[in-house]
Amino acid sequence: MKKRNFRQLKKQMSYESFNEFCKKIAMDYANSEPNFARSYFCNYYEISESCFYRVLEYAIITNLVNDKLFKKMMEKSIANQISHKAGAGMTSVAKYNHLYSKRCEYIALSFPENKIKQIAEDFANNPNVSKEDIALKYDISRKVLELMLERSIIDNVVDDETFEAIRNRSIKNSTPNKKAQTEKYFEVLQEKRKNNK
Repeated sequence: MKKRNFRQLKKQMSYESFNEFCKKIAMDYANSEPNFARSYFCNYYEISESCFYRVLEYAIITNLVNDKLFKKMMEKSIANQISHKAGAGMTSVAKYNHLYSKRCEYIALSFPENKIKQIAEDFANNPNVSKEDIALKYDISRKVLELMLERSIIDNVVDDETFEAIRNRSIKNSTPNKKAQTEKYFEVLQEKRKNNK
């Protein structure tokens, strides 16, 4: 039987079924023994190689799997690559880092403005609470928090007072060798904010 490609799979299933299918493959892949690799899943689910990789990428980027499963998927990919070639694994690391960035962008964009405003104000009004603790409070990663703060500033979700509090807190908490870089970063954000008003 001819194996299905990604486009065919999407056409054959409803949005919900497709998401469940991608999530299941990603979870099975992450939780399987090392010898259960690409060829096993391609045969078992009757999908092409490129479809298998796109399914995993889709599950990661669209947040169908949690960060814990994402890490397991990355570790398995690295281990598989190393098992085929000694000293390999760096391309898997680079690929998964790229997917993680896209995942964080997707999550940050999926939040409604009122929630972004709430989180940004919480961050601004609690300068003694670390970024990690604020992220933990809202069950998001530090990277997602940073992207949400950026969005709250650029898109004028927060008022000028909150923006100033975020900027002052960030500059104050940056290390001496990063202070100038942080100041420049906020100048760029302020310019984009001004253009969006």
